[in-house]
Amino acid sequence: MKLKDGIVTNSIDGESFAIATGKAAQNFNGLIKNNPTAAFIFELLKSDQTEDSIVKAMLDKYDVSDAVAREDVRELIELLKSKNLIEE
Repeated sequence: MKLKDGIVTNSIDGESFAIATGKAAQNFNGLIKNNPTAAFIFELLKSDQTEDSIVKAMLDKYDVSDAVAREDVRELIELLKSKNLIEE
């Protein structure tokens, strides 16, 4: 899975966000403000990923348990799916 084409991420003054442009904006017309963890996951999702590959990257980067990382990843993926922002 990965972000659909047209999802743009950026950071301004330490604040990370994502917006949908082009065709991606047909289903989601807004801005997503990301905390550092979500911003990290968004960056990973710019290329094809699996839930397991994202969890592994989270475990490598953050001092977090597998259960917490997996729950956080699932929560964000479900949100992105509900907004139709992920290609499977």
